[in-house]
Amino acid sequence: MLKKKQRMFNNISVFKNKIMEYFRKKIPEFIKKPLRHFYNKWNVKLDDNTINDLCDYFSLDKKNILRLLENSDRLNTDLWLSINPKSEIEIKNFYHETPFYIFNLTFWHAKKEQQKIRSEIIGMSKGRVLDFGGGVGDMSIMASQKGLEADYADIPGRTFNFAKRMFKRKNCNIFMIDLEKDKIDKKYDTIFCIDVIEHIVNPKKTLGDLVGLLNDGGYLFITALNIAPDKNNPTHLVFDFDAKAYLKLLGMTEGKMPFLWIKQIK
Repeated sequence: MLKKKQRMFNNISVFKNKIMEYFRKKIPEFIKKPLRHFYNKWNVKLDDNTINDLCDYFSLDKKNILRLLENSDRLNTDLWLSINPKSEIEIKNFYHETPFYIFNLTFWHAKKEQQKIRSEIIGMSKGRVLDFGGGVGDMSIMASQKGLEADYADIPGRTFNFAKRMFKRKNCNIFMIDLEKDKIDKKYDTIFCIDVIEHIVNPKKTLGDLVGLLNDGGYLFITALNIAPDKNNPTHLVFDFDAKAYLKLLGMTEGKMPFLWIKQIK
């Protein structure tokens, strides 16, 4: 039953990617633009509080914030292509400085399917939580509001600073970990690694580190383990190993959802 659900999930993802690729290649831009706008209006649910937070943080009006949100993926991609980072330091510097990633993540997380996945993850989460690569911090806030002890970890920069402000604004007591200078010295019952691993230069080491931070029986929620080359998403780095096989080698077993892994009890 589990394998059947996973195959269904994977088939839907492949079908969706094929449709999107056809959309990108075959339909003229003057048609794509209004279609994209109406699709986003239907599929993206941005609440007023989020928009107001962005308006306040960037000192921009609602019209400009909405424009940046809707175009954030293209803006972030264009900036990446213009810089063309190659080394680990160059890639980290990109995420330190890009002003568009906050908009990109906020817009992506507001999509219906993403909200569903995140809600399911929070519903299954337990104990002490690590939000690894926490981005704008929305998952940390959701975990904290559920009553879980949450730690947020990411590299420093604009997105890190935005998350820090949001935690204070939402009155959430979330411990922040700067991955460039702080050592993670706790064990966790739940770790989030959502839409993160495909942006990391050394994903194999990161997977090993995350498993090492889990208590026995702990949950690792992780997406994008089967990332494929995609010229439309140049920020996604392709694995040179079988991530699922490696997780099993590390003592992890697949859970009931495609993004859930459980650490075996020794």
